[in-house]
Amino acid sequence: MNKTYFLIASLVFVNIALSQNAPIDFEIDGFGADWTWTVFENDTNPPLEIVANPDPSGINTSETVAKFTALQLGQPFAGVESLHGSDIGTFDLTASNALVNIMVYKTKISDIGIKYVTPSGAAQMELKVANTQVNQWELITIDFSDYIGLPETTGLDQIVIFPDFITRDADDVIYFDNISFGPFEPGEIIELPVDFELDTDYGIIGFEGAESSVVSNPDVSGENTSETVVETTKTVGAQFYAGTAMGLDTPINFSESESISIKTWSPKADIPVRLKLEAAGGVFIELDTNTTQENQWETLTWDFSGQTSGIDFTTVVVFFEFVPDLPGDGSTYYYDDIEVAQSLSLNSSESFSVSSFPNPVNDTWNVSSVDEISQINIYNILGENIKTVSPHMNTYSLEMSHFNSGIYLMKIVSSKGETNTLKVLKN
Repeated sequence: MNKTYFLIASLVFVNIALSQNAPIDFEIDGFGADWTWTVFENDTNPPLEIVANPDPSGINTSETVAKFTALQLGQPFAGVESLHGSDIGTFDLTASNALVNIMVYKTKISDIGIKYVTPSGAAQMELKVANTQVNQWELITIDFSDYIGLPETTGLDQIVIFPDFITRDADDVIYFDNISFGPFEPGEIIELPVDFELDTDYGIIGFEGAESSVVSNPDVSGENTSETVVETTKTVGAQFYAGTAMGLDTPINFSESESISIKTWSPKADIPVRLKLEAAGGVFIELDTNTTQENQWETLTWDFSGQTSGIDFTTVVVFFEFVPDLPGDGSTYYYDDIEVAQSLSLNSSESFSVSSFPNPVNDTWNVSSVDEISQINIYNILGENIKTVSPHMNTYSLEMSHFNSGIYLMKIVSSKGETNTLKVLKN
């Protein structure tokens, strides 16, 4: 499986690659601005332009960038190539330059592709990655490490860029800049479940006014006693869709369940938390779940049943207080332990002894155990976590008069970590 992925982060690449001319920054005193670029398969093939940066903010404050106009009548694979024998120089693809880093600015989601070519025209297949942001600079990284040592990646002297690899219904303008080449360094594989406890770079990035990073757990209590979590602050005036993204090296495995659970800590109860899962080519699914607690950890669950088949989701995006047109107010939120939620069984587990009454229930449901009950997770029949309570006592009474009629699953967790799931009918 080709290791093709994006990192929306500020990465630093060491340019060690024979006589490779890099970084390609399109500045007057740098590389790329005076190269002989040839546009192909783009209808009338308007030339590549070197222009002033349209948005010198965020991760790209350089003065000049490349501008590619992808015409509606051009091929999806319309692109631009450097001149053989000069420009980028002659080099081999090695572990020291296998990662290609390119900044892009697009007005829509589409793949960007890159490939290398030898003087004879031999080339590996282009590798493509879609941007995830629009109307702002984004850093895309493409991993060529699977092609190291092949005949078609030895003695390379040309780079080919496909800025907008998609069928178009109108002309598109794409800007790109700061192409650099860095070493492939195998590290920890980022995949679900993820608990943020490893000493590694998770590629956490906040956007549109969200400031996010991995920090020490500020509230080691209740259902989350882990050491490290993700902190995200929705700064004052941030867009309502300010959020936090994380790329995965391995697609999410939904074979056992189509629900995702995340432990969250919010200073506000009853606010929507949106979870968005993204795949290549701009494909995504998203769903909202409301918090039920304030200033304490709880587990929220998002049920994507019927929406995941055949799709490789490799990006997880979390938005707190996703309310249209409501700007950020400086609130800080935390989340941890992202995982595919376990499928709930309608049969009771016998891990520890629990008794409850009445069943069916009209108003109040009572539960008791010889062991302390540390937590009760209440799910509807679809497996959606609608409420979590933390009694920390041997008996508990749950007010259910406001619950809709139907079947509920009560997952009861003891102070020893044992569980028992009961089925309760609400009249």
